Amino acid sequence: MPKKKKTSSRALAPARNTNLAKLPERFAIGNTEVRPEQAFVIPDHRPNRPGPWSHEPVDKLAWRDAATNLDCILLRQASGVWAGYVAVPPGHPLHGFNTDAIPPSAGLSPHGGIDYAEACSRDDPEELQICHVHVHVRSGPSVANTAQDDAWWFGFAADKPGDLVPEGVRPILAIEEGETYRSIDYMYEETVKLARQLHGIGKGSSAGSGTSLSPVAPKLGKL
Repeated sequence: MPKKKKTSSRALAPARNTNLAKLPERFAIGNTEVRPEQAFVIPDHRPNRPGPWSHEPVDKLAWRDAATNLDCILLRQASGVWAGYVAVPPGHPLHGFNTDAIPPSAGLSPHGGIDYAEACSRDDPEELQICHVHVHVRSGPSVANTAQDDAWWFGFAADKPGDLVPEGVRPILAIEEGETYRSIDYMYEETVKLARQLHGIGKGSSAGSGTSLSPVAPKLGKL
């Protein structure tokens, strides 16, 4: 009998993209649908008490925004609130900038403002990664994957004044005092808004203004 061919150690293995029975082809969110690249339920991040979050089907959703071609992620935090993230590639005017170095002229205005600016967190578990969804090479990252991992992620979370934090110390009183839970649908709209603002900056305009972004020092805010 002929010998079986040996499997190369560099064979590609798909990244784990869901812990659902199957990754859905379409995911209804807001007033639209997206093609999910990842969808996870994260039991440790699910609020213990019932509330408006009880019917949200996932705790992480990753997709590519069709209008801007930018990668986006929604990830529920350990406190039960949602955070939204958008990646920009190398060469984008804000690539590598820390949160406190983003020039006001950029005009980024997601819910509560930008509070996250980091490189790909490729060492975290898939369900918690803020990173591109891609295939893994068992003996190391491919050139294409490394290029994607050079993206810079901007994010924001719904844990600001006026936001209801499900795992906060007084959620019932917080509702009575007018705090609002920012749902997955609301945070999707805010994430898409950020993607469009970052896309506009990449095209040479400040967010929402149509005017040129003021020049910034090349090393301002760089790591």
